[in-house]
Amino acid sequence: MSDKLAMLRNVAIVAFASYVESAIGLLAGIVIARTLGPADYGHYAYAVWLCGVLIMVINSALTTSSIKFLAELRGAGKLALAHILIHKLLRWQSLSGLLVLGAFVLFTLVDPKNAWHEAYVPMLLITAVAVWARAGFWLRGALGKGFELFGPENIALAMTALLNLVLTATLAWFGAGVIEFFTGYAVLGLVSNMLVRWLLRKTQVKAQHGELPRPLFERVRKHLVLTGILITVSVLTNRAVEMTLLKQYVGATAVAYFAIAGGLSKGAVDLLAGGLSAVLLPSMARQYGQGGARSLARSLVESARLYWFMGLSIAGLGLTVADGAIHVLYGQRYVEAIPALSWQLLFSGLFVLNGAAAAALTADDRQSDRIVIAASAFAVNVALGYALIPRFGLSGAIGSSVLTQCFGTILTWSFAFRRTHARLMYGLMSRLLLAAALATAMSWSFMRALHWAWAFVPAALLFVVCYLVLSVLFKTWRVSDFDVFADLIGRTGRRGRSLAPWVAGLSSRFGVPNDAEQTGG
Repeated sequence: MSDKLAMLRNVAIVAFASYVESAIGLLAGIVIARTLGPADYGHYAYAVWLCGVLIMVINSALTTSSIKFLAELRGAGKLALAHILIHKLLRWQSLSGLLVLGAFVLFTLVDPKNAWHEAYVPMLLITAVAVWARAGFWLRGALGKGFELFGPENIALAMTALLNLVLTATLAWFGAGVIEFFTGYAVLGLVSNMLVRWLLRKTQVKAQHGELPRPLFERVRKHLVLTGILITVSVLTNRAVEMTLLKQYVGATAVAYFAIAGGLSKGAVDLLAGGLSAVLLPSMARQYGQGGARSLARSLVESARLYWFMGLSIAGLGLTVADGAIHVLYGQRYVEAIPALSWQLLFSGLFVLNGAAAAALTADDRQSDRIVIAASAFAVNVALGYALIPRFGLSGAIGSSVLTQCFGTILTWSFAFRRTHARLMYGLMSRLLLAAALATAMSWSFMRALHWAWAFVPAALLFVVCYLVLSVLFKTWRVSDFDVFADLIGRTGRRGRSLAPWVAGLSSRFGVPNDAEQTGG
């Protein structure tokens, strides 16, 4: 149970920062969208998306590989090698940053972006600063995660989120335009970079010059190359086809609607499943280093069960709140984004399960499998994009994105099953799906009956309560889960200690035995 408690503690740290960042980021995005309007917001969203692409290309495999190998070395008790690896990773990122940013600046000067018009020089400089700062921040955060230290990155995220709110409100007050808001985005990147550096200084995450043993160096090099190819291909399937084709065939306004749907969906996933996603890979890698393939398979089954619970929460809440949230938060100018948001939230929740299989393949050094998956998904994405977007516009972009995610998830799990021979708890997960469906039906009906603009707020609360209660009544939790919950509640004070025995007692009536068949739950 100590491993579960440690994992839950790390999830709580990440989740708290995610709540702060997501809530404030959502509010800041609303302010920017309302200030700029759909067309200018489309240009701003496209610029921010482009920065995200460049950051992913610069860091490429470095963040994932650092988490995996640092956690694995720690699990094997080889701390000195972990410090040497940190030094190597930082050097490799510096070289990658110079190459990618140099190529981007050269390409942009030769072929300026049409949407930037005469402002392409300041936009180019702002992009370079923002990308450099944020790429460094995410790598250093990953180094901390490799040591299962989630505080530095998430404290920096929370503090930067507060600054984001102040800065965005100030810019909106003075009627800022695209360039001013984009400059604020770059400033926030610089602040987050400096904060994570400062927070890591007093930890054991230190760089040390030295040479890695040849077998380890070859493993790391192979992992970097394969993961680099994987990330490059994955960048192309991360809304790249949809954003590019929408901008080319439909216009900036459609880009704005699609960006809002994508941003809110990502925020929901980060809010509810981000904590689990952040701790899963280092936890899997450490268990793989300690117990090999059998430990990895057990971890995959457990993480899939938790991901399914979180994903169904996202899907149910998405269907409940999408309509009202867009009307209230963004205003009438953005009502055309409602269908995109509803579909994106629904399927983003259902496909969250993909994260467990992807993490297992990464921990097992199966990056070649993930390259095949990503390349296949990209080919499907391109075909769907060109077939649907020029003809159906925003609806075609939604269809292309959803169908590509569906294809990628099916393919990822087929590889994960083949490599780990794991058997999911299908019975338990089916009962959880029923609980989510009933909770969604009740909350959606409740919202419709109120005829009130803010009805989505109590409806969301109703969904959460119904979903949790039904998940217990339908026996979707293990006995060990109730023990962990009771232990956590018992640490909250006198009232918690009085409730803990009652929570533990629920396990005898509603808990699934820990050794139950995984296929049946």
